[in-house]
Amino acid sequence: MNKVQSIFTLTALLGVGIAFAADPSEFARGNMMRFDIAEMDANHDGMISKDEFMAYSATMWDRMSGGKDTVSVADAGKDFATGNMNFNAKAMDTDHDGMISKDEFMKYSEAKWNKMDTGGKGMMSVADASKDFSRGNMHPK
Repeated sequence: MNKVQSIFTLTALLGVGIAFAADPSEFARGNMMRFDIAEMDANHDGMISKDEFMAYSATMWDRMSGGKDTVSVADAGKDFATGNMNFNAKAMDTDHDGMISKDEFMKYSEAKWNKMDTGGKGMMSVADASKDFSRGNMHPK
């Protein structure tokens, strides 16, 4: 029974990684945000740490901002929707100027992580991270 559960878990994790894998050509077509659970799990141990999540958030900011200091709430909202990310652009804009700065983005990301149930381990499984951070609707290829 233990082998069956292990095989099922491994299959599920591989499926999640494949389902959320980023297509680099999408970035060239203008879709800067693309949730990629495999990229988030930088050390490929099947678990996401806060450090991995925050590093991934910084990478996503760089992709979304394209080197700009700020991104409009409207553009960020579109990017999150097409990128399959369960982030709220309006909630990020804490100074209510209609723009999101990297600082606002990173603080929102950290607050989102801090709300996740890591079971006291400070880490979450790839499957749980996928469920918690993705919108649940796949972007059509």
